[in-house]
Amino acid sequence: MSVLDTLATQLPQELRVKLMQHFGIAKEYEKNPQTISIAYYCLMYIANEAFKFPKEKQFVSNVLDYLETTKRNNPHDDIIKSMATGQETIEELVTVLVEETNEAEGEEIKSPDQLRLLMRKHYTVGGLTDVLSVFGPVKEDFSTLGKIAKNRAVAIFRELKAGGGGGGGASSGMRPPESNTGANAPAISPSKPPAASAYPQMPQMPSANAAASYHDQSGGSKSVPFDVISQAQKLFRYANSALEHEDVATAMKNGEQALQLLRPYNNQF
Repeated sequence: MSVLDTLATQLPQELRVKLMQHFGIAKEYEKNPQTISIAYYCLMYIANEAFKFPKEKQFVSNVLDYLETTKRNNPHDDIIKSMATGQETIEELVTVLVEETNEAEGEEIKSPDQLRLLMRKHYTVGGLTDVLSVFGPVKEDFSTLGKIAKNRAVAIFRELKAGGGGGGGASSGMRPPESNTGANAPAISPSKPPAASAYPQMPQMPSANAAASYHDQSGGSKSVPFDVISQAQKLFRYANSALEHEDVATAMKNGEQALQLLRPYNNQF
């Protein structure tokens, strides 16, 4: 039994309906060393969701151990090392899967096997749009794609259960966000996300997630507990929201509280 299989058996009962599909997605992408980063972020999402249940600390700890081991075993994986690159990679993967499901939905006649494959792709799109939340608020386009994909997957499941396997049309299809389409969009296979080098990195201010995970990139930092990271992320998000409303005082207050949480774990502060 693999580590992911073991973790899946430990998934709390109240989270099984919501998170079991994300384990399935992670297991599929973990098979290929080139796509293990997708599994990594799926497990990060699972940890974030399980962390909302205080009594499940042991399960969260086990998932975090998996994340640390995966990061340690893949030191040169730029998608794992950079959350910005991770977000771009998963968004691009979702876009490609959506294009494939749109094409498949356009076929007038589908066999049961084709419907099952289409259903799995829809479930994957829905699950990956959930995973995007680990990087911050999910973009509206992708949030919409996820909802459509989940609804369509359920509809196909019911059709298969009823013995169907024929109809289908583009009316229920999805459209990828415009920012990721066009002749110049990088082509990738669903099982192989684009290499990190495909995304030139522009200088930018660190996001809340980047700031909270800074300890992983600094040689003089201590290991930061997951609950501290989570709280710091929330405070940075509150600060960002305050700035959007030009409330500098509130932004400074939340930012300072976040820094105060992180100072004990980084001797550079």
